[in-house]
Amino acid sequence: MKKIILSTLVASSLLIASEYKYEVTPMAGYVDTKEHVDIDNQKVAGVSVAKNMDADCKFDQLEIGLLQTLGDEDYENSTATTYLTRIFADGVKDLYSFSDKLKLYGLVGLGYEYIENRYFRNESGTFANYGVGLKYAINDTLSLKFDVRHLLKFDGDRDVIYTFGVAIPFGKKAVKEITPKPVPKKVEKVKPVTLPAVVAPKDGDNDGVIDKLDQCPTTKVGVKVDKKGCAILNKPESLGVLFDTNSATIKSIDQEKFDKYVSYLKRVPTAIVIIEGHTDSIGSEKYNLILSQKRANSVKEKLISMGVDSNRIKAIGYGETQPVVPNDTAEHRQINRRVTARIKN
Repeated sequence: MKKIILSTLVASSLLIASEYKYEVTPMAGYVDTKEHVDIDNQKVAGVSVAKNMDADCKFDQLEIGLLQTLGDEDYENSTATTYLTRIFADGVKDLYSFSDKLKLYGLVGLGYEYIENRYFRNESGTFANYGVGLKYAINDTLSLKFDVRHLLKFDGDRDVIYTFGVAIPFGKKAVKEITPKPVPKKVEKVKPVTLPAVVAPKDGDNDGVIDKLDQCPTTKVGVKVDKKGCAILNKPESLGVLFDTNSATIKSIDQEKFDKYVSYLKRVPTAIVIIEGHTDSIGSEKYNLILSQKRANSVKEKLISMGVDSNRIKAIGYGETQPVVPNDTAEHRQINRRVTARIKN
């Protein structure tokens, strides 16, 4: 008897170890032995373990169970007693769903009935059984089960078993995960963006300063310029204008000298010009003093006419008092008939 119970527990453990969802149902019941010779009706208790099957199986569940009488049972018309143990294995199939919670199921299978004390031709042996039941889901974890089974022993005995139990599910049925195929993303074509052409700023005189900032847009190529685009000129040392005898008229040959001088004065507005007139020794000192002043004034007026502010110019005549060479030859006297100008910043 103990071996039978042990084998049942081992089988139950195999089901528990399964990767499929299963349920354990403790149950109590009643056995009607009207067709069972000489043994009274019995109260029984036991447990069943059911394993959920795949969809391609004919049964929804495979169930094994054990039922045992609660105490010694009497033989009819005798003082002898015994107890019985029934082990069964059934296939369970859902037949009809009344609602989401209530359904009708059927079962069919084989079993073995063990009788401890065998009298009056009662022998342990195998049986077939079939039946129907109702299953009601209380919640996601518990369900109530009630079924009726008809046992047909191969020796001719017949029993009807009524059972009531609470089904407790365990585990989840293994589900093969299906990895969805990646859906290729639709790549929208991006229209190329045409950027406006970058036009280099114009530099008409090629001095490195763009026309927009160039204050001297006609500078000759090769001349060094400042950030305003104007030529960088060295400070003139002297204007160096020479005059004919007894004359204060500026010669046209000296125009280029005046251009350079005035260009510098315009770029350096703080510069002051000191003009100094001179003569040779021909004539009286008084006359030569007046003539030297006329020559200095002539240069001053020339600078004013070219745009230099008169307040920045000082003209002084020195007559014949400051010769640079002796007045002993015509060439030396030509050198002394001069006007010089120096810039004072």
